Amino acid sequence: MYQHLTDEQLLDLLRKGDNQAFAEIYDRYWEQMSLYVLKVTRSPEDACDIVQDVFVSIWKRRYEINISGSMKAYLLKSVRNLSIRYIEKNINKQNFLNSLSVYYQHPDILTAVNTLELQELESRLADVVARLPHKMQEVYVLSRQENLSHKEIAQRLGIAETTVKKQVSNALKLIRTEVSSADIVALIFLFFLIA
Repeated sequence: MYQHLTDEQLLDLLRKGDNQAFAEIYDRYWEQMSLYVLKVTRSPEDACDIVQDVFVSIWKRRYEINISGSMKAYLLKSVRNLSIRYIEKNINKQNFLNSLSVYYQHPDILTAVNTLELQELESRLADVVARLPHKMQEVYVLSRQENLSHKEIAQRLGIAETTVKKQVSNALKLIRTEVSSADIVALIFLFFLIA
């Protein structure tokens, strides 16, 4: 009987505490959600945990949950956000770059909105970097775009390592200030810059 209900009908029943409506939502979407998370985290165990966390959260908030738009979009956005938090907490920079690369190679994950947001962020970052004082900009570019160590930058520019560290730190503070209001895509990119 519940299989024939729309998402909206299931949501109405869920708000009344209907266990079967919750089970139907779970059955309808858990596989898509798991595959989505797996593409980002590359960990079946973590994908399962993330999907479970979303459903636990929904059940806890069942009486007051309000979903605008489609149920599918809401659920996929929820697991995306948790996946990003997972990435931020659990992997090093190289693994992060690999996961980010996978994230952006799949058109079902990268929407036109995300593409636009990323382009806007890249433009804002380029503007911020272009406005940095010359020496700070030079140090930042060598550190973040050429991936040189502080020691290598110090040797190349003939300055102290502590100066390099301070210049990178100051540049990142300025960048964080400029992109602090960006959405989750910006946060992913910012994490790469800070890591």
